[in-house]
Amino acid sequence: MSALLIYKLCITMLAVLGLSFVAEKISARLAGLLSGYPIGTAIILHFYGLEYGAQFAADAAIFNLCGLLASQCFAYSYYRASQRIRSLFLVTVLALAGYLLPAFIVSQTNPTRPTALAIAIIATTLFCVLLRGNRVKQMSGARTWSARLIAGRLVLTATLVLVVTEFADMVGPGWAGVFSAFPVALYPLVLLLHREYGPETAQSILGNFPYGLWSVIAYALTVSLAYPLYGVVWGTLLGFANATAVLAVMGTKPLLLYLKSHRQKVPET
Repeated sequence: MSALLIYKLCITMLAVLGLSFVAEKISARLAGLLSGYPIGTAIILHFYGLEYGAQFAADAAIFNLCGLLASQCFAYSYYRASQRIRSLFLVTVLALAGYLLPAFIVSQTNPTRPTALAIAIIATTLFCVLLRGNRVKQMSGARTWSARLIAGRLVLTATLVLVVTEFADMVGPGWAGVFSAFPVALYPLVLLLHREYGPETAQSILGNFPYGLWSVIAYALTVSLAYPLYGVVWGTLLGFANATAVLAVMGTKPLLLYLKSHRQKVPET
């Protein structure tokens, strides 16, 4: 096993464990926002740059912006299907179908950076509006992690990242960029929490997912500009700096809500 592959697996596993901790121990609402943080996107674009070159990754980042439309169609399809259908398998199939159709359409285009940015902004605004006002139950109390649940998340997420990155050179920057927008950290988290705790928890995470994607837009835009100029490492750092600044603004409200509810639970001494 190559050092790059080991590095890829370790980064992916740390990301999904971090999201799992936030969802189960802190706040599902906050986990939804963090699922929109460019964890999966950053991992995939970073390895595109290391394996196929900075320009390939920069071109893929433009398609990533367009691919956010498909990513949010996936989240919205899962959200709505889980409200009406009890079968987890059927919900997953419908959500994946909701992703593949817009993903195919987007992959057949040749967008410029401004066009891709406009698509990402319009799509994210639309899904923020569609999911605004939805109130679902939060997870109550700390949960005990089981080895089976943790292993399931790690294996599924690592498999998705490996598939997307290993075949990027075969499909080119168009499909590679669209696939880099697939919510590789969100999907296993939602799927397994849905199975373990019910659809309400999954809906709580999905309902906040689009708000976190503003940070992905900032990240992908930065990467498309910075990778050819500054290289993969510095371009990644710049991307994270911009994405974190955006997420800090978007995450202020759910963080304050969590702190407020946490203080209310602490008995006075």
